[in-house]
Amino acid sequence: MKQSKAMVNRTWWIVTGILGLLLPGGEILAFPYTPTTLTFTAAVGTSSPSAQTVTFSKKSFVPNNWTAKAASSWLIISPASGTISTEQDTISVQVNPSGLSTGTYSSSFNIAVTGKNGGIQTATIPVTFVISTGGTTTTPSISLNPTSLSFSGTAGGANPLAKTINLLNPTGGTLSWTLAESAPWLALNITTGTTTTETDQISASVGISGLNAGTYSTIIIVTASGASNAPQQIPVSLTLSQPTTTASASLSWTADTDPVAGYKVYMGTQSGLYNPPITLGTVNTYTATNLTSGKTYYFCVSAFNSAGNESLCSAEVSKPIP
Repeated sequence: MKQSKAMVNRTWWIVTGILGLLLPGGEILAFPYTPTTLTFTAAVGTSSPSAQTVTFSKKSFVPNNWTAKAASSWLIISPASGTISTEQDTISVQVNPSGLSTGTYSSSFNIAVTGKNGGIQTATIPVTFVISTGGTTTTPSISLNPTSLSFSGTAGGANPLAKTINLLNPTGGTLSWTLAESAPWLALNITTGTTTTETDQISASVGISGLNAGTYSTIIIVTASGASNAPQQIPVSLTLSQPTTTASASLSWTADTDPVAGYKVYMGTQSGLYNPPITLGTVNTYTATNLTSGKTYYFCVSAFNSAGNESLCSAEVSKPIP
C-alpha cells in the first residue's frame, strides 16, 4: 500500500500514560503523565471536593508551549497554559457540583503540547464525577504520586537526596493507610496515617553505607482496610556506580646550580594550559595526588630567587592516568 507523505513524516505511538509524536524534522515529543484518570465524589448540595493534580514531564531540552482545556463547564483546570522543557509541570483539576443533580458525570480534559515545527501532541485524561445523595457511605481509595521511586549514587559516596511520596484519597471517606518495606537500605519517615481530603506526604530516603556498586530493588506496599483498590505497590530502585579511581604522579628534577629560593610546579589537563602553580621550597621533587582516571596531566617546573624573580618554565612532561 502506498503511504502518503503525511504518513511518512509523522508517526504516532501510544503507551498507557505516555504519548509520543515524531514530528517533521526529527523532533520527538513524549511526555509521561500521572494519574491517567481522575475520580471525584460529592454529596448533592455540598461544596466542591478537594482539587486533584495531574503531573507531566518531558525529556526534550527544547521548551514547548502547552495548553489544557476542559470538555465540560463543571470541570475547572488551572493553569490553562504554560511552557515545559525538562521540568515537571502540574495542573490542578477541580469540579463544581453547583446545579448538578445526583448521578455520575463523565468528561475529560486535554493537555496539548506544541512542537517547534508546529506539530501538536495531545493527552486526554478522563474525569468521573459522582454526585450522591446525602448520607451515602463513601468508599475511600488510594492514589499515589509518584508511583515508583528511583535513586542513584556512587558506592562509598554520599547518600542520594530523599524523595517524597504523595498519598491521596480521591474518592472521599476516611482512608487509614499503612506502608511497609523490607530493604535495610530504604527508610520511610512515617508508615501509618489517616487522610480524608488532604494529601499526606511521606519521605523516602536511602542509606548506601556498606553497599557495593550495583542495582538494588525493593517494593513499598501500601495497604488500607476498606479501600476500593488496596493494596498498592511502589517499586523502588537504587543504582550505585563504581567510584572514580584516583592516582598520583611523581616529579623530580636537577637542582638549579644558581642560588634559588624555591621552585613552582605547574599542572593542567591540557598541554600548555596550567592551573595556578604550587610553590615549593628548595626541594627538587613533588608528588601530585588525587589525579582522575582517564585524564592526561601536563607538568612544568620553574625556579625563583629571593627577590621573587621567576625563571622560564622547564620542558613540559605529561602522564596519562589509566
